[in-house]
Amino acid sequence: MTSYGGLFYNSTGNKKCFDIYTEYIRCSDPTGCGLGSASQAWDFQACTEINLLFGSNNETDMFPAIPFTEAMRRNYCHSKWGVYPNSEWLKIQYWGDDYKAASNIIFSNGDLDPWANGGILKTMNPSVISLVIEGAAHHLDLRATNAADPPSVTVIRKMELSIIRDWVKNHQLRFV
Repeated sequence: MTSYGGLFYNSTGNKKCFDIYTEYIRCSDPTGCGLGSASQAWDFQACTEINLLFGSNNETDMFPAIPFTEAMRRNYCHSKWGVYPNSEWLKIQYWGDDYKAASNIIFSNGDLDPWANGGILKTMNPSVISLVIEGAAHHLDLRATNAADPPSVTVIRKMELSIIRDWVKNHQLRFV
């Protein structure tokens, strides 16, 4: 892992070690931002449209302990961009809580996924289902089976397959 990190942090090969705390570029994304206009655009977007509320603690993740709270994000965004984050923006802009016309959707979120807090975390109706996967990261249930998969992912994959099979079966029965 160190060698791969070195490709980014020590591309010259001149450093004996590198300190992520001094190279970390603080921004509204708790993972840090890069340099240039793309990173500035991402920083503004993370202040206004995306709900990224997670920190790292070096106990349940591999990253240095860098706390990040809603208050820290709010203060940063107001100081840097003159805006206050709206944690409900995605919900208001795109989907809200009105799923009356929706059907046959599974929203899965791993509890280790830093993006999960921006996801749909509650089941809306019997065919718009939220599944939170213990010990899983970003879309782990959608990846190929791996010997390192936690048991919770295997259970969720079977559950998803069963749900989807039922949807297909019920749809086919409507036309018999």
